[in-house]
Amino acid sequence: MRFKGKRARLAEVAGLVAQAVAGKSTKKIFECLRIVSGDRGVEFAGTDLEVAIRYRMDEDVEVVEPGEAVVPAQLLANVLREIGDETVSIAVARRKLTLETDGGFFELECEDPVQYPEIPEFPASGACAVAATDLRELVHKTVFAAGKEAARFVLNGVKLSVGKDRLRFVATDGRRLAMLDRPVERTNGREGREATAIVGVKGLQHFERVSAEVDGSVDLALADRFVAIRTARAEVTARVMDGAFPDVDQIVPKDVPNAASVPVGVLHSRLKQARQFASVESQSVALAFREGELTISAAGGDGRAEVRLGVEYEGPEERIGFNPVFLMDALKVVHGETIRFAFKNANGAAKISDEKGLVYVVMPVLLD
Repeated sequence: MRFKGKRARLAEVAGLVAQAVAGKSTKKIFECLRIVSGDRGVEFAGTDLEVAIRYRMDEDVEVVEPGEAVVPAQLLANVLREIGDETVSIAVARRKLTLETDGGFFELECEDPVQYPEIPEFPASGACAVAATDLRELVHKTVFAAGKEAARFVLNGVKLSVGKDRLRFVATDGRRLAMLDRPVERTNGREGREATAIVGVKGLQHFERVSAEVDGSVDLALADRFVAIRTARAEVTARVMDGAFPDVDQIVPKDVPNAASVPVGVLHSRLKQARQFASVESQSVALAFREGELTISAAGGDGRAEVRLGVEYEGPEERIGFNPVFLMDALKVVHGETIRFAFKNANGAAKISDEKGLVYVVMPVLLD
């Protein structure tokens, strides 16, 4: 194998694929990426058995001789990032990869390509097209609400549901929930059939990274064992998680007669101010609603805080406790200058929504 290409682009692609490779493993080959050169350019592939990436370079590279090599992912990515040459030449012979520049050369030990893990192909049917901007938004506005506890492993993923013309992402850790829908277009079969899968956060973050260079749409498919996306140059597959995801219809409150229109920036600022005084034990702030005004208060061993902001609210006076971090997390991803903050009473979940369809549900906490 021999090819040459632009160093900066090679470094970018190798670094992207290396993020899907295991950092430390009992088997050296799981710390490697695979490089294949041929008529269609050069393909970089990497996997940790949970997530896999294929990325094909057909520009900024010239293949001199086809071939295949498996090399340490982080070492190759680091070398390509650190050298300053504009172009590099890469060749493989006798299980060694040599990277040559104007200033010298670097030699990396290769592993046996036959031992490299199988990477699934993009499914031949059941795909849909989703705008790349929508996919990134679906990931960004939901993954933060996924769980992080080993005991409730299935909550550490995000549930994807594909219907006739809609794609839904839902994440919950049991105390809050984020849900967002975006339109899709069926591209090859299974029209009208709903498909669901639970995918880990790491895989979805790779979806977000790969789609970042796409202006149009990407293909997305839900298979039995994995979920995949495909762009003109890349494919990413993420293994499906087993388990029963909570019923969203049972979590999102329907009876929330009291609603306030709240300015996002001011609310975030006031929450940040008040949370400094929340006790370590409770980690809660109180939101007191009255006509035209919202008062946020917190108290702890070092003092107390009470801050106010104007809101559009005409319901009964209510005082509800929340974890301020859960509220601030949602405010970081909502769209627009105001949100709708709806609730029934101090004992029920609050429902926050923005003007682009995000639904965020957060459970209240007990106040002292």
